[in-house]
Amino acid sequence: DQYPPREDVVFDYGWRFRFGHAPDGAPGPGDTNFTNIANFGCSNMEHNPNRYTADDCMIACAYNPQCLAWQLGGGCQHGGVDSQCSASMPHKAPLGGQRKSAPPTKTTYDFAKQTFDDSQWTVLDVPHDFVVTGDFVDMPDSHHGYLPRNVSWYRKHFHLPSDWKASHIHIHFEGVFHVAQVWVNGQYVQMHNCGYTGFTVRLDNVTGLEYGTDAANVVAVRTDATFGSGHWYEGGGIYRRTHLVRMDPTHFVHDGVFVDPEVNPASPTASVKVLGEIETTSSNDVSYDFYAQLYTMAGDLVSTSSHSKAGIKPGYTRVVTVDLPVNGTKAWSIQEPNLYEIRVFLNGGDVPGVLDSQNLSVGFRETSWSGSSGFRLNDHALKFRGFSHHNSFTGVGVAIPDRIHLFRAQASRAVGGSFWRMSHNPYLPALYNFLDVLGVLTWDENRDYGLEYVGAMHEMVKRDRSHPSIVVWSYCNEVECGQVTNQTGLAFRAAAKALDPQRPTAANGGTDGIDVQGMSHARNESFENFHKKDPDMPLVLSECCSCQTQRMNRGETTTCMHDQNSPGLLPYVAGSLGVWTLFDYYGESHSWPSVTSSYGNFDLAGFPKPHAYWYVLNWLANINASDYGRPPVTVEQVTRILDLPGQVTGSVAVLSSGAEVELYLDGKLSGKKETMGSGEPLVFDLSPSPPTECTFNRNLSVVQCHGLTHASSAESPSECQAACCKDLANCRIWQYSAQHSGCWIGNVPVSTCTETEETDWVGGGNIVAMDEVMATSLDAKGISIGNFTLKTAKEAAGIQLTLDVPSVSTGTGAKLVLDGHDAALVKAAIVDDNGLLVTGTSVNVTFSVVSGPGRLIGVGNGDNACHQNAKSDHVPTYGGLARGIFQVTTDCVSERRARNAQVDIDHGPTKVEQVCTSTDSIVIQATSAGLKSATLTIEVSGSADDLPLNVAKQSVNLEGYTYLSGFEG
Repeated sequence: DQYPPREDVVFDYGWRFRFGHAPDGAPGPGDTNFTNIANFGCSNMEHNPNRYTADDCMIACAYNPQCLAWQLGGGCQHGGVDSQCSASMPHKAPLGGQRKSAPPTKTTYDFAKQTFDDSQWTVLDVPHDFVVTGDFVDMPDSHHGYLPRNVSWYRKHFHLPSDWKASHIHIHFEGVFHVAQVWVNGQYVQMHNCGYTGFTVRLDNVTGLEYGTDAANVVAVRTDATFGSGHWYEGGGIYRRTHLVRMDPTHFVHDGVFVDPEVNPASPTASVKVLGEIETTSSNDVSYDFYAQLYTMAGDLVSTSSHSKAGIKPGYTRVVTVDLPVNGTKAWSIQEPNLYEIRVFLNGGDVPGVLDSQNLSVGFRETSWSGSSGFRLNDHALKFRGFSHHNSFTGVGVAIPDRIHLFRAQASRAVGGSFWRMSHNPYLPALYNFLDVLGVLTWDENRDYGLEYVGAMHEMVKRDRSHPSIVVWSYCNEVECGQVTNQTGLAFRAAAKALDPQRPTAANGGTDGIDVQGMSHARNESFENFHKKDPDMPLVLSECCSCQTQRMNRGETTTCMHDQNSPGLLPYVAGSLGVWTLFDYYGESHSWPSVTSSYGNFDLAGFPKPHAYWYVLNWLANINASDYGRPPVTVEQVTRILDLPGQVTGSVAVLSSGAEVELYLDGKLSGKKETMGSGEPLVFDLSPSPPTECTFNRNLSVVQCHGLTHASSAESPSECQAACCKDLANCRIWQYSAQHSGCWIGNVPVSTCTETEETDWVGGGNIVAMDEVMATSLDAKGISIGNFTLKTAKEAAGIQLTLDVPSVSTGTGAKLVLDGHDAALVKAAIVDDNGLLVTGTSVNVTFSVVSGPGRLIGVGNGDNACHQNAKSDHVPTYGGLARGIFQVTTDCVSERRARNAQVDIDHGPTKVEQVCTSTDSIVIQATSAGLKSATLTIEVSGSADDLPLNVAKQSVNLEGYTYLSGFEG
């Protein structure tokens, strides 16, 4: 048979897009019907977090039919039928609205009509984040990255193959943010109000559905991203992949196959339950035979399950299970993430043939949690070491291509992370596959918390429950966990346990119905007190270490990480799994002009910051290779000067895995210190000749430098600068703030200058000129084991391009695959005639594609205050670096692409080919006025062997990973 019983066709190409709400519509669900209750008090209200404006609070309430009142004052509050509001009641809020009942959601729009003329709309491919395409705007809300949010529309015209008649057909959306309404051929079908879980839209039961090429069908999607569910940037639109799926009328429901990974495969009687949820849309009773087979990844049969034979009536679903032996298989672990394939079959009982089948990648492991000893994996004790994350990246927002997710996962492992916290929401399915393959434990976290959101918890658990990497389900995060009664916690527990009885439940905060207590930014004393009161409750440091830094304004080096990670080392605490964060993210910048966070160990563009090297030293180099919780990554030694090239002042900080460190200044020994095995930086005072000119070549405004001396006689910024100039031998930094007693001067490292929300700080730094600073690590015998050198660059002369992804140096492969989605990360560095990085000069770099099947899809530089449009073709450098993101424009690899020729009507950037007629490389160029331009070749592949997931399978040990050790900047 040419086509299998289940066909999954890429449905991402040729969508028509229109930014903004329809002329006959507005943000929200339609008529909200609220009357003004400003300055009223209300009773029986529930906290509805992360709604920071009146519109956010009101629209979130309007979409919930049970919400009849909203208030904003000290946070957003929602109330239902039990809420009473009046001007005479206490606890008044300055803003609010109330309604007697919720009107129906508006479902009639011109944009949704099948006959609407959308010929002038933009044709594009998804995934697509429409919010990140906008310009930054200074506005009161700092949480969401200063990017305006809105309603937008997508429409796709498509054919259905004639041979699909009498089949069950649906569209599966992996994720649409935030509230999605869907119409098919003008008929309203459904709404989905969680932007982080997927949903299916059935087509074959739509009246008037067309088959063949004589008439087209139209699916219209309204996406309302005017309000969010988080206190960070969340994007908007069809930002994950879409699928057109055809099945037999009798089939497994979506996410309906479950293999529980919780088992000890070493047991001679080890077996697992394989569950199948079956439905039929047939008009007749159907008999079936359900069974499963276990295979090695090489395709060798390991075992066959029992059979379950029965029947199902039309319109019904049925859950069946079979036992599958797994004894003798190899356990899944961090250091050896052994995986197998389970093939699940649904055969016809009376009529021979396969009705449906699915293949799942699975792993088997045994976990346990204890209030006294933490966590065990396969009966081995280990400590969690991991990071929290947010789902955005420079240039692309939340529509992150898979290979960039692989880059992020490998970066986590390269700094010693073996745990990934899905903060604060479920991520795209591909990421979980990477974590399974790479051996990374996972905390899967639900987004909205409250009785109205139990369905989202159900969707998350049902989708992700077969992944061996997931060891705990989390209900909520921090303040969102607070509920008036215990009903929410119990309801969420019931939803999780009904689908997955064995995995524990948890929360990053206090709530009911959990098996593991996570604590956020708590110190040792908090854990000690909790453990005394409830010694049987397993504890984990699920979030910590909001330590801010940037590549230019480097901030405090490492004390923050050391102190705030320490509770994870307590003997009864499972570890520290949620360092905040691995990467910077859009939003949560606290104040304009910053538009991104500064918490990451890597910036928004994926460039490492100094803090990353503290983790390389303390979570890899200083951890024994046999540690069961350590990634199988080889780090021979660590020697790193934490200061920025060309930005060294009176001292430098050095991290080293050696016993001693020698520091050389322009080839001469300047100092020698013992590390004492502390894992902390050594600070060396430098004694270069003082500057002879009063030239402050480093802008130190909107930061606060620590350790300066108050100069009370200077009463203005100019007088403060002059005061510093009088004593150049001892003063290389001046700062002035009227709010902080005026003038401050001295000679401290630029690394002490940290970002501040108080914007009246102005100042400058006189950067000392020196040609070379070198740190050499020595072992206990005094033998050199490694060194690191900073060289001072001369004048900028040209651009140097480096392919960071795909690259063996980042564990992301060597070629892009022509699958219509794959993407590359290119680094542009401003260098002098000797190829040294020039950090102090910012220039505009313009990226372009010279030839080949690629396009530029985004730019960035990692600067948290950069306001360049993410979709521009140019971007200023930051610390001498800029980032370009390039995506393939050909699909000659996706499995069912022959169907795209029958299905797709419009064509966006991606060209679908049945055969890879050419695998010519993508050639890109970077230019900047007055500098020598550069070109770079990106190799491409027409083989599925080079897809990101297959690359991950070959990169577990990260052989050849040099991204961190070789990084300059």
